[in-house]
Amino acid sequence: MKPNNPRNGKVPELLAPAGNIETALAAYSSGADAVYFGLDKYNARIPAENFSIDDLARISGYAKQNRKRFYITFNTLIKQGELEDAFRQIETIVQYEPDALIVQDLGIVEMLRQSFPHIPVHASTQMGIHNSAGIRMAERLGIERVILERQVSMDELKAIAGSSPLEIEVFIHGALCCSLSGRCLFSSWIGGWSGNRGRCKQPCRRRYYGSKSGRKKSGFFFSTQDLYSLDLIPDLKRIGVASLKIEGRLKKPDYVQNVVSAYRMMLDSSDGEDQRVLSRARQVLAGSYGRRWSHGFATAESMQQVIQDDSAGVSGLLIGTAEGIVQNKLRVNLSRKLHVGDRVRVQRSDGQEGSSFTVRGLEQNNRRVISCSSGMVLIPVEGEVSERGKLYKISQSIRRSGPSADSLKPFVPRPVADIQVRISPESFTVKLIGRDGAVLVEWEKQMKLQAAEKHEIDQEEVKRVFRAADAEDVRIGRIYIDTAPGLFMPPSILKKLRREFWVYAEETGALQSLENPVNPADTGHYRVPAAETGRGKGKREKIISWSGHGRRVGRSAAREDGFNEKKADYRIDDLYTYTSATDEIELPHFCSESALGVVSSKIEEAIQSGVRRFRVTDLYQFELLKGHENIEMRTGFPLPVTNSLSAGVLGKLGVSGVQAWIELAGKDIEELMEMSSSPVEIYRYGRPFILVTRARLPVDGPISDPRGKKFRIEYSPSEKLTYLFPIEMLRIPEIEGTDEFWDFRRESRDEKEYSRFNFETEYV
Repeated sequence: MKPNNPRNGKVPELLAPAGNIETALAAYSSGADAVYFGLDKYNARIPAENFSIDDLARISGYAKQNRKRFYITFNTLIKQGELEDAFRQIETIVQYEPDALIVQDLGIVEMLRQSFPHIPVHASTQMGIHNSAGIRMAERLGIERVILERQVSMDELKAIAGSSPLEIEVFIHGALCCSLSGRCLFSSWIGGWSGNRGRCKQPCRRRYYGSKSGRKKSGFFFSTQDLYSLDLIPDLKRIGVASLKIEGRLKKPDYVQNVVSAYRMMLDSSDGEDQRVLSRARQVLAGSYGRRWSHGFATAESMQQVIQDDSAGVSGLLIGTAEGIVQNKLRVNLSRKLHVGDRVRVQRSDGQEGSSFTVRGLEQNNRRVISCSSGMVLIPVEGEVSERGKLYKISQSIRRSGPSADSLKPFVPRPVADIQVRISPESFTVKLIGRDGAVLVEWEKQMKLQAAEKHEIDQEEVKRVFRAADAEDVRIGRIYIDTAPGLFMPPSILKKLRREFWVYAEETGALQSLENPVNPADTGHYRVPAAETGRGKGKREKIISWSGHGRRVGRSAAREDGFNEKKADYRIDDLYTYTSATDEIELPHFCSESALGVVSSKIEEAIQSGVRRFRVTDLYQFELLKGHENIEMRTGFPLPVTNSLSAGVLGKLGVSGVQAWIELAGKDIEELMEMSSSPVEIYRYGRPFILVTRARLPVDGPISDPRGKKFRIEYSPSEKLTYLFPIEMLRIPEIEGTDEFWDFRRESRDEKEYSRFNFETEYV
């Protein structure tokens, strides 16, 4: 079942998060049209409870019985050594017929399109798609829906949605990341816990020390307020957005229930009722516990105000203060009501991650109580709990309605069959093919087809018709079409032939002989094919590229490592500072919708001036470079390449080489290089940004955390972006067989601190 199409005057889909099956049921019963969730790995919220295969079977059965939808998040970067396991997990997932997979990795997009073409693919916000050129690129990749970057403004959204060939999904409520999606290395840099792998430690919620205009200050410089869009719903309905998404897969059922209920009220309100309904919806939403509300990045003004640096930005309702632990009981001075079954967090004053737990009991004045509104109470605790700090209520016990998770009837996977359709001038032939390749049914109808006057038979249309199977007990896998040229067939005839085929198939009893899906673990291993043009570790000339724009001249450990700029093959500059000495231009990784024309014109100018090499740092750039002849493209940070399938996709788009994702360990780079169809380059030396945002941060220059780790904040007026850089220079060892990228743009005169990042310690 497809989501509502708002361009046809229907209400957009309301999409809710689900960290577990109880939360999914709460979302559905509160008015969500769809939920999204992840399994135990390869999803961007690993700390969430997440779904088991049994949970997946039960929620699939419930959704299909109640005309609801569910999407599964597979939205992390996948390393080369994980491709086989990822394939097996997807093969299991698709048996339960999700309405789409939400994907970040280009290699997984390719895997789905090649091996599971019937499963719709939604581009995760982690892909960072933020303009109409990026959406057109997503369409070329076979993606059906784009979840836009959360830092796209309302004005930009209007321009993008108005011409989009794909469904658009946007976030409307919940926590915001300070950084542009898919570009943050902050958590990974300080400890190897990668947000691009679902393990972010949220360093942006911690306290830092710095200065503004020469005055020292401390605060939570990267902590954002929560996104709130109740009053924007009328505009979002008019814009033509297909799906409105609530963030919060770490949230509990009560939070999701309140938020979904509030937004459902606004979505269902009719013209002229908006203000009255808005007031009621805000009251409902106030029952959820979160940070201060804001419009996030919806306007230029809200971008300036989205950072909440005066507090830890803790999600929840402040209800008291923890004052220590006595005999395994936390002493709390309450200022608001607390009930047994509520979930709370003790938040440390330094902004470090606080501990959370469910209240299993309460004691006041030596008596056990069910609830308490004020005064000193004791809460029995187990395990490690922060002893002192502010106490926040982050969820509360709710009265359940609707079915229980245990009562749900699991969905039974249907057997899978492929279909082959052959259309000739005098016959129409259909074959049903089992998992083992055996032909189960072959049906042929003799008929004379008309010659096409204007429109020939569209093979994609034939696939769409036969994808809508008339046999409920069969799931269609691949569809192969062989059509003679120059023929015409009305869609009504095509549908009639499909129905006749399935009647024949049922009469033969062939459908009953189809095997049920089996556990993928029993079917052998998926093998990533070695590309014929794979470079591996074979002998080849190493290509060294360097970017020296803006660097200071002086002693450099990089040059001690043997770098000699006179012997480097290519000099790289950016699109706005290139000169006659430039060999290669690095394109801007972020380009707002209004700046697309400028960037496109600058590319034209560069080509006319003789530049032929371009470094692609985001997918949208392929659209702007399309059609230009005799140019060479290579990829670079922050466009991620972590496996040979993603390198293969980029190779098909015309790149001559790919840069290994900067977070990869040395062994992961070697595994990628062995299988990649394109030469692999490493970012060997430089100071890459580890966070980038459209928000204006309340400090500039050097900052440090409570442990003394140092960073630097720089605002780029030309890009209108703020960057966070580490104090250490990245410097990794040479890897035989790879090309190299040396970045001197932010090198100081006397570098003293270096980091190998995740080179030896594999990022997770």
